[in-house]
Amino acid sequence: MNADDCFAVQQLAVTYADCVSRGDVTAAVQVYAQDGRLETPTTEPAIGRPAIEATISSTVATLEMVFQTVHVGLVRVDGDRAQARTPITEWARRERDSQPFLFLGWYEDEAVRLDEGWRFSRRRLIPRTFARPDFLSGALQPASALNLEFTIR
Repeated sequence: MNADDCFAVQQLAVTYADCVSRGDVTAAVQVYAQDGRLETPTTEPAIGRPAIEATISSTVATLEMVFQTVHVGLVRVDGDRAQARTPITEWARRERDSQPFLFLGWYEDEAVRLDEGWRFSRRRLIPRTFARPDFLSGALQPASALNLEFTIR
């Protein structure tokens, strides 16, 4: 197993979380293959980048903020295909009433090496727990305060 390939697959998950946290759904979708698949317990399966973008957009449209952190996951590479389990913590706050949410879970990921690099062919979100913490009520700083520009290759 090549460490560079494992790192590249992990970077897909990190890139996705960074883009979603900054509200850049269009960039988040680029971690998927053109025919990639996103599965969550609260939406119909989304197949292909346009459907994935629509699903993510509609999910985050009601949120004042979302902040997703990715923890080091397990990656297994077999040639041009990989599997990964990526734990996440997601903090969010609903726009209409400022209700905060804490989500703990993981993604069961499948990735494929393409000409454009590694991309997710399938991501399945698995919830572990969901809570409404009282302490997530502080003032928000705009995501645009993060001036760093990163792109996946």
